[in-house]
Amino acid sequence: MEGFANLVSMMDYVLDTKRKRHITGGLLLSAAMLFGGLAITVMSIKDEEDTYDE
Repeated sequence: MEGFANLVSMMDYVLDTKRKRHITGGLLLSAAMLFGGLAITVMSIKDEEDTYDE
């Protein structure tokens, strides 16, 4: 539990300004959309391969 408290303390120190929080939030949203797009692509390719096998 102490490790989690240290992590929260560090994040509070690093993201002390509104600008830094907005930049970090934008990066996290971009990463989430990237991985979401990759997951959708992989799932749709897998479906196409199944139809070609039949």
